[in-house]
Amino acid sequence: MICAGNWKMNMSPAQAEAFARQLVAEVPVTAKDKFVLLPPALLAGTLATELKGSGIAWGGQNCYCELKGAFTGENSPQLLAEMGAQYCLVGHSERRHVFGEPDELLAKKVAALQKVSVTPILCVGETLEDRRANRTQEVIEGQLGAGLRGADSSRPLWIAYEPVWAIGTGLVATPQQVEEAHSILRRVLVSWNAACSVTPILYGGSVKSDNVASLSSLNNVNGFLIGGASLDVREFLRIFQNSAIG
Repeated sequence: MICAGNWKMNMSPAQAEAFARQLVAEVPVTAKDKFVLLPPALLAGTLATELKGSGIAWGGQNCYCELKGAFTGENSPQLLAEMGAQYCLVGHSERRHVFGEPDELLAKKVAALQKVSVTPILCVGETLEDRRANRTQEVIEGQLGAGLRGADSSRPLWIAYEPVWAIGTGLVATPQQVEEAHSILRRVLVSWNAACSVTPILYGGSVKSDNVASLSSLNNVNGFLIGGASLDVREFLRIFQNSAIG
């Protein structure tokens, strides 16, 4: 199971360095390719140095849709690639709902990342209001379909399903809810490109070591996008270990 840790706006350089060194030391060689760390932009250099040659990947939490130019404060996909990033989140719920990023912009980000061989991790998910109104399928199909516009089906792409109501709330979608959502996403992906039957679909939403086993055995759950629990290296490792139990 893939374990991608989204540190959000947390960690100091010293903390990031210590975390990376411990993770490299404790993850078995055969499992290193299952881990991805997604630090704040200012810590990219730290992780690029500490993880170089380790087999553990890192990536960005966000980027802009242009490779360079007069875009003060934005992160360049090209720069991420040159620093060694292999992945970048696109459309995390906080980017959609806090910063108001629309589907059209997110689709451009997906395409820009693919152009420089950084794998986009496109995030989709419904709000509590959407779920209560039975709009989950409509919302996630729409977000995924929009995100695929302009994407290159021959290049790698990951998807993360993160029900907005379960992020940082302690609430976790039931196994049935997760399986239903991931099945919808798989169907959309395969209809876009039959080869996407193996595209990784991660689940994110208050993932912890004590709930991951019940989710890891579900169809179309290929890993986890982990928020707060990824800030503790021991808990992060326990999540990986327990995901193998499911």
